[in-house]
Amino acid sequence: MKATFSDRKNFAIYSIKKHLGLIGIGFAFIVFGSIFMLIGYKTNDGLGFIIFGGAFIVISLCFMLYMLPSSFMHYYEQAEIKKYGSFTTAKIINKRVDDYSHNTSSFDSGGSKHIEEFLYVIEFEFTYNNQSYQSECFFEQKSTFEAITLDTELPIKFLKTKPRHVTLRRRKLSNQIGIPEKMCR
Repeated sequence: MKATFSDRKNFAIYSIKKHLGLIGIGFAFIVFGSIFMLIGYKTNDGLGFIIFGGAFIVISLCFMLYMLPSSFMHYYEQAEIKKYGSFTTAKIINKRVDDYSHNTSSFDSGGSKHIEEFLYVIEFEFTYNNQSYQSECFFEQKSTFEAITLDTELPIKFLKTKPRHVTLRRRKLSNQIGIPEKMCR
């Protein structure tokens, strides 16, 4: 399977649309940094404004260049899988709960507040062309995690040309185990 230029363009547009807000914020920071640099250039002793504006621009560009490419690729691959993916089922090999709970404190009251955060992870494997591939999916809802047993076969979609690129078919899973689709996120 070789994607046409039109498809690749559509996948890229889909990925960019998912990031318009973040790109807009990044460019706003660049504009503000440019304004600060312009103010510093126009005034006497404006070196502080120039340095501050330059730092504003550099930090926002570093953030955009560091963070966005991997996120762009994630959404590009999701669009690619949606169009060219193949359906199969996967066998669950492990279930685990990752605990990200933490304590916070405020300066005003000095009291500590415990915030519980859990990520429910299901590891699975599937076979394609006599080769086994492993991946994992995440759930936010404990009830969904508990409804999925080790005997449940997960409906997945993957690319035949890149079998490591897998997505869980969440709507099909919600119908399969009988829970609302919004609980399967």
